[in-house]
Amino acid sequence: MLATDGHNVHSIIRNPDQKSEIEGLGGKPIIQSIEEASVSDLASTITNVKATTVIWSAGAGGGSPERTQAVDNEGAIKSMDATAQAGVKRYIIVSAVDVRNRESKPEPEWYNHVDRQRSEKVWSAIGVYMRAKLAADLSLVTENGRRGLEYTMVRPGGLSDDAGKGKVAAGKVHLDAMISREDVASIVVECLKNDGTKGLAIDFVGGDTPIADAVAEVAKGRIDTFAGRY
Repeated sequence: MLATDGHNVHSIIRNPDQKSEIEGLGGKPIIQSIEEASVSDLASTITNVKATTVIWSAGAGGGSPERTQAVDNEGAIKSMDATAQAGVKRYIIVSAVDVRNRESKPEPEWYNHVDRQRSEKVWSAIGVYMRAKLAADLSLVTENGRRGLEYTMVRPGGLSDDAGKGKVAAGKVHLDAMISREDVASIVVECLKNDGTKGLAIDFVGGDTPIADAVAEVAKGRIDTFAGRY
């Protein structure tokens, strides 16, 4: 989507076998391991390509707990530090709905019985992943005083490979609606266009509101679904 809009898009990938797929989408692949690269290594990459924005959407894919920790937690935090070190301000991270401190913070007041069941099911199944995301998101928000990033946290619900609908629900959403990966990509692009999303954590699931309108409404209302949950 960004390449079609005329942007110069670079993609850090670990597996060289994915190069042709990235190139086919209009991207420029960079072979680099998030796990093995240092903050300085990543900062050099960001500087070398003259990036103006960094988008973090990497993940260990629900593999081993060690890799989940290394990528979803430590890798994400390295990318934040590297972005700041490279002098880039704009940073978007793809997180997930319901990433929160469930032990000592209240549940979102808009949750219903179905949401509680869904939350319990997800945290029981992929708690390692959710805790890794929580640690990364916590660092992004609480340590931004030293980084100075203009960040947005995009927090989608359950992901599908369906074609995008271009319509979502955003903000104080319920957890039982899936969202397509294509629509999440559209959301990221829209958040880049809307400066009102800076400093916000925004939940998204499938819904009936056009993406641009949904993003604009949340930005205007400054609806942050991570605030008070960490």
